[in-house]
Amino acid sequence: MEISWHEFFRLNAKKFTMDVLNDLLGLDAEELLWYQMMIRAVLVFGVALLFIRITGMRSFGAQSAFDIVFSITIGGVLSRCITGHYPFFSTLLAAFTLAFCHKIIALLARNEQFRRLTEGDSVCLYKDKQMQYKNMRRYAINKQDLIAALHAANLDEYAQVKSIWYETSGEINIVKNDS
Repeated sequence: MEISWHEFFRLNAKKFTMDVLNDLLGLDAEELLWYQMMIRAVLVFGVALLFIRITGMRSFGAQSAFDIVFSITIGGVLSRCITGHYPFFSTLLAAFTLAFCHKIIALLARNEQFRRLTEGDSVCLYKDKQMQYKNMRRYAINKQDLIAALHAANLDEYAQVKSIWYETSGEINIVKNDS
């Protein structure tokens, strides 16, 4: 049985890819090496940020998605250090890597386009005396949420409102009429 060069290359490329992934991520290792833990930390951070950006901020309150992902990820990594599931210094190095990534990304967020990518934009929920139902559905906000925001702003009715905004922090803010 003869194998074509194409088939030989495809099989070897697949094996090579799996070997590289195994080496980089320590998929079969009983104990992770320092660089495997660093690569995992960066990947988990990225995946967690993507997850928060896709699912929205409603359940997290007043922090940006970026800050929440950092908090969750650093907590998870440091918990491994505390409970002794992984080598102490390697785990601390992974946590340091996350902190360094957080700092670099925060510096990059000074750029408006990069900030929008990592944090998003505020979304209008009410303007010109009309609810923006499309935006409300997209972010799972109902009329009762807007009424609660009115009450939190010491307002009784929409007549006193110029606009209502869903902020990147997950908060609902009200801009009052000038009169």
